[in-house]
Amino acid sequence: MPRCRISAQRDRYAAPVPEAGATVLPAVGVRPVLVAAFGTYRRRFGLIAGAALVVFGISAGLDVLTEAVNDRASEYPGLVATLLVVASLATFGTTFFAGLLDRIVGEEERGHPRRPLGQVLRTLPYWRLLAADVLLSLGAVFATILLIIPGLVFYTYFSLVGPAVVMEDRKVFDAFRRSMRLVRGKFWLTFLLVTLPILVEEDVVHGIVALVGDASPLLVFVVNTLAGGAVGSVVALVEVTLAGRLAMRKPEPALAQVSPRSP
Repeated sequence: MPRCRISAQRDRYAAPVPEAGATVLPAVGVRPVLVAAFGTYRRRFGLIAGAALVVFGISAGLDVLTEAVNDRASEYPGLVATLLVVASLATFGTTFFAGLLDRIVGEEERGHPRRPLGQVLRTLPYWRLLAADVLLSLGAVFATILLIIPGLVFYTYFSLVGPAVVMEDRKVFDAFRRSMRLVRGKFWLTFLLVTLPILVEEDVVHGIVALVGDASPLLVFVVNTLAGGAVGSVVALVEVTLAGRLAMRKPEPALAQVSPRSP
């Protein structure tokens, strides 16, 4: 008769989860989260800012190429293929950046040993992060089609799914469940620190870029990269810091992976 084997193997690079009953827990509120996030930014500025410039530089290049394709697609068919390549790199880069911040906050807030960038690159759960991001986006779009409010509620409750995947090494659907539990009781705080900044992030960046909209493509690219990197990294770092602190206040082991094994 087949038996089940519970795998105890965990991601050894994931930040440790504090034990229940811990007496020293981080404060959760607008001010302490912002102070902690900017403190992490200051201490790890080189790594965070450098990664942000690369990732958002790719996105800025995508924007410039999109404008070029719109105007000259018939003249330069190769631009379409280039655009697809850059879009793929942008998606990968955004996923990497989110995971990198999860690792950094795990190190800063939970005392996990610092890992070299190359090790982080090799060990991030990219496919789980991508799957979680796609499901979150599709769910938010579907809920928004019904009404704006359900879309915002859906996104807020599940906005911490990425940190749950990386920091606690959770499977995708377990991470969604974990995100809802973390946000429960802190909905408005999460909305204020995560959902609202994400809603206005793109508008803020586009507003800055619009100031040099008639300039050369190179200047537009540079401004877009700097604005996107500065705004995007802060927004993402605040999100991850909030997720990490909520997780420490609500410790919960990830679901064990069950796999069949023949006798």
